[in-house]
Amino acid sequence: MNAPSDGRTLRRSRNRDAVIAALLELIREDNLSPGAAEIAERAGVSHRSVFRYFDDLNDLVRTAIRQDFLAAEPLIEIPNIGKGTLGERVANLVDARLALYEYVRGTALVARMRAGSMPDIDAEIATVNMFYREQLRQHFEEELDARSQDETESIIDAGLVLTSFDSFDLHQQMLGHDVDAIRASWTTSLLALLSG
Repeated sequence: MNAPSDGRTLRRSRNRDAVIAALLELIREDNLSPGAAEIAERAGVSHRSVFRYFDDLNDLVRTAIRQDFLAAEPLIEIPNIGKGTLGERVANLVDARLALYEYVRGTALVARMRAGSMPDIDAEIATVNMFYREQLRQHFEEELDARSQDETESIIDAGLVLTSFDSFDLHQQMLGHDVDAIRASWTTSLLALLSG
C-alpha cells in the first residue's frame, strides 16, 4: 500500500540530490551563476521540477553551498594542532587552509557574490572565521605567550587575514599564483609574523 508513495519519495529525493549535484558540478567548472534551465539539463530533470524541490534559485544555491561546506568540515581541522616546531606548525596550518580553499573555491566565490541575498550564509562564514581565530591562538600559543595582549590580538588578526579565503583568491586571480606560490608566500609571511 505504501510502495507507490515510497517510490515517489525516493524519486523526489534522488532528483533533488541530482539538482544539487548538478549545480555543484557547474560551479566547479567555474560557471558561478548558472540558470535553472542549465542546472535542470545537467541534472536530467525538467526545468519546472527544479522548483518542486526548492523555493527559488537562492534556496537551491544556499542548499548547495551548505552541503559543500559540510562536506569540507574535516578539512577545517589543523593536523597536530599546537604541536611541533614553529616551522612544522606553520606548514600544517598552510597545508590545511590550502586544501580547504581548493575544495570550496567555487562555492566560496558564489557565497561571496550572493552574500547580500543570503545573510544566513554570510553569518555562518563569520562564525567559521571566529573559529579560525581561536585555532590560530591555540596553534601558536607558544609564540603568542611572549607577547602583550594587544600584540597577540594584532598577530592573530594578521594571521587570519593572511590565510583567509580572500587572500587565497587574491593570490590566484590578481597575482596569478598557483598553490605552490601561495604556500611559499604564506609560509614566509607567517614565519616572519610569529618569530619577530
